[in-house]
Amino acid sequence: MGITIFWSEWDGKSGSHDLLRRAVGEFLHCRPEALVFGQGEHGRPELAGREDVDFSISHSEKLWACAVGSCRVGLDLQKEYEKNGEKLARRFFHPQEIAWMEAHGFGHFSRIWTYKESYVKYTGTGLSSGLDYFSVIQGLQAGENESLGVVQQEIPFLESYWMVLTSAGRQEVTLRHL
Repeated sequence: MGITIFWSEWDGKSGSHDLLRRAVGEFLHCRPEALVFGQGEHGRPELAGREDVDFSISHSEKLWACAVGSCRVGLDLQKEYEKNGEKLARRFFHPQEIAWMEAHGFGHFSRIWTYKESYVKYTGTGLSSGLDYFSVIQGLQAGENESLGVVQQEIPFLESYWMVLTSAGRQEVTLRHL
């Protein structure tokens, strides 16, 4: 079945749940109003009664996105920021990531942040455990991160945005505007 990433312009205030219903409804070919959502482990949102479907929501500025698939997914979307992020990286990132940015430039901050958020959305742990206990550099360079047991795919998207999908294995990905 693969993974479909639905995206839309968004006012940043309301309607995220409606967009989620539309996205999951389109993926499952069912009426959006028939879907029931709940919370799973760590409070991670899930589709009630459906272990065969997973989703992950992200937004940045005026854009909203949601990955829906038949396997566990984590999606993050980030606008590329002009700032180099060195202070934030040194405070929150794994030493391996800091060393990589020292060699390649702290201008990669937004890109690495997107990989990291995609992974914590995949695991369901969120940001509460911090971001320095794992490294995404292997995934950034090779796509597959054996140390984390996941595949991370950069999804070509709009200019000046990073989009990263984390899943258990390489998946065919379709990008659809809602």
